[in-house]
Amino acid sequence: MTKRKNHLKLYVWTGFCPDYTDGLAVAIAKSKEDAEEQILKNRDYIVYAWGTLTVYPLNRRFAVCVSGGG
Repeated sequence: MTKRKNHLKLYVWTGFCPDYTDGLAVAIAKSKEDAEEQILKNRDYIVYAWGTLTVYPLNRRFAVCVSGGG
């Protein structure tokens, strides 16, 4: 039996569209372009700052937390 390759990855942008505090954007997609498209579909207004992107393979456990601020 051949091992099935997972083509999806987790895309996490920190510092996404900051205002008083940084925002966070997350997408599961096949590519960065696909992930950005998914984010844009769920956004009411223009993305003026994407922030820092980190890409995680979906073959291991993962967690991320963002504390609120004011």
